[in-house]
Amino acid sequence: MSLVRLVYASRFSRKAGPEDVQKIVDLSRKKNEELGITGALCFDPRYFLQVLEGPREAVSDLYNRIMFDYRHTGVTLISYEKVAQRRFEKWFMAYVRIDQKVKPILDRYTTNGFDPYSMDPEQLVDFAAEVAEARSEKGTSVAGGTAVWGSR
Repeated sequence: MSLVRLVYASRFSRKAGPEDVQKIVDLSRKKNEELGITGALCFDPRYFLQVLEGPREAVSDLYNRIMFDYRHTGVTLISYEKVAQRRFEKWFMAYVRIDQKVKPILDRYTTNGFDPYSMDPEQLVDFAAEVAEARSEKGTSVAGGTAVWGSR
């Protein structure tokens, strides 16, 4: 099976509300498991950053649906590449809300705050993997709404 990694950024639509983010995470975990997709979703009130990994057709189909999802605007493909192995194999969809707890990690990647459009593709993948792993190691849960994990 040929694996690909897709990275995109988008803005949170004004038509969507806070409850929509949780709906995205819940549905993503269920569907991604069925499709063999792993990845991470980083979110703050302005932006989404998502990394998707899996079979080429499944990842491409999912991205095409995301481009027309009312909760996203300005969907921008940042990178799409064939990969030998997954970076997010632990999660069908790790979810990290960008907050003060991840700021020290974010500050190592950028001085612009969380703006996925200002980082290069490698930085974005590394950042998403690092915050997902850091939150996972600390056992962060749904409490407080700061992070939700979808472990495999």
